[in-house]
Amino acid sequence: MRRMAVWMAAGVLAAGAARGETVRERWLQSFDAVQSLSCEIRRDTPLPDGQTLRMLSRVHYQRPDRLHVENYSPVKRRIVSDGAVFRSHAEGAPQGFSRPVAELNEEMLRNLRMVPGSAANLIEVLAGTAEVPLAGTAEFPVRVGYDNGKSFAVLNMDEKGRLVRFEIYSSPAMTDLSTCTDFSAFQEVVPGVWIAALQQSKITLQGLERTETTRVDNLVANGEIPAALFESDAFFPGVEFVDAFEKIGE
Repeated sequence: MRRMAVWMAAGVLAAGAARGETVRERWLQSFDAVQSLSCEIRRDTPLPDGQTLRMLSRVHYQRPDRLHVENYSPVKRRIVSDGAVFRSHAEGAPQGFSRPVAELNEEMLRNLRMVPGSAANLIEVLAGTAEVPLAGTAEFPVRVGYDNGKSFAVLNMDEKGRLVRFEIYSSPAMTDLSTCTDFSAFQEVVPGVWIAALQQSKITLQGLERTETTRVDNLVANGEIPAALFESDAFFPGVEFVDAFEKIGE
């Protein structure tokens, strides 16, 4: 059965290559079917003193460029984008940040437009990097690498085309793993589109290891989201907005 899975996945990879698609492109394109999504995201990061830093948020996402994020911890913050203007404000701060969506930098646009919980921001940064086929395994029948000259990223896919593990090495030799994220507890939010409800990362930098666990709960895709959630005026009464982070709080 495992050999069959590897064979089938290899066939899918070959078909994609024949159409000029990369594994990365096919995986990202699968999320095009998600027009809206609501979920809760919890991210736990153990600290050296034995405590745990927890990020907890409720997210509502709708194409094009509409987003409502309410962060409950570690800082209470609200983000609202109505499709034209992006606004962010931390509770208690005298000012907030605001900028037209058309003027957001590449990283902010990537985070605004990715389907929440999909981890697409990890993969989108590989754009423009040539894809290198790697030998598949029973666990990961499709494996591909991307070398940007500074690091070597590897996508490990299962027989359903789901991203199961994401790795970063310092070189194509793949002898020193610096980042590894495992995706599991998949939920099929719309036919053929999977989001991992459990995402576990391990990062090693200069001999120090940091772990992070992300849980995505209460996923609802392509449902009705109240339009009022994307109208910022009701959520920021009396808040002055500036278009520069460094000015906030001055």
